[in-house]
Amino acid sequence: MIKVSHYLKLHRIKAGLTQLELARKLGVKERVITFWETGRSDPHIEQAVDIAKILETEPKEIFPNMFSN
Repeated sequence: MIKVSHYLKLHRIKAGLTQLELARKLGVKERVITFWETGRSDPHIEQAVDIAKILETEPKEIFPNMFSN
């Protein structure tokens, strides 16, 4: 099973954003993105929705466990 951390990194790179750029858009520190992408922590559901908007995708594409039907 592919983890959220993999999906997040994949979609961020596909969107052409660095960790720092994504962090700035979300109003968090760059290390928060690093923690999410390495699986050390997960974003809150509200952050997950914001991330998906920034990366121009559906939340369930990045966070399937949070947004499963």
